[in-house]
Amino acid sequence: MIRRIKDYFDTPKTQLKGAERNRRKLLKYSGLVLGGAALTGCVERSAQPSVTAGYKNGQNSGSMEDRLAIRELIESYNAAVIDNDADAWADNWCADGVWNLGEESDIVGRETILKHWQEAMQIFDFVGMFAQPKFIRVGDQDARAEWHTNELCRKSDGSMLRIFGLYRDAYRRELTGWKIAERRYSILLMERPIFERNKVDDWR
Repeated sequence: MIRRIKDYFDTPKTQLKGAERNRRKLLKYSGLVLGGAALTGCVERSAQPSVTAGYKNGQNSGSMEDRLAIRELIESYNAAVIDNDADAWADNWCADGVWNLGEESDIVGRETILKHWQEAMQIFDFVGMFAQPKFIRVGDQDARAEWHTNELCRKSDGSMLRIFGLYRDAYRRELTGWKIAERRYSILLMERPIFERNKVDDWR
């Protein structure tokens, strides 16, 4: 029978204390059971990390090791741009790689790609390049990824340029590791920053 609130005031204090102790024991036992189940679930989930976490669930695939290797490949590419290191930059490409900068015709072959890159870099004093992956999908011997890029460039005349872009990539597993088989670029946003040259006083 369901008790009314008034019934509790009419019940002897000894009975209330006993009921209260039983209620606390029940809550404590329930908490242990439910808490243990939740903790077990957390442990099981942490022991099996997801390989699909990313920009959109399910876009990433393949082993963590391969995806990390491809990240490091693009980090090497970006670092070579910042350092203006032609040999290090070219080493990220397959010998028969394909590069397209949003033009009608592709640039084919590592040597031709390198020559085109060196000519493009001549007009800049400095280029800072950074990239954030949208996804990385790894197969057995090949992989695909998309990267948002952020470039800050200073031309020889001191003028500045900021470019946000998107690279659509294909990779191939070679004896020396993952290499770029194809990169296709499109500009998302281009602007001239407010500052035109390296003036530290402008940043304060």
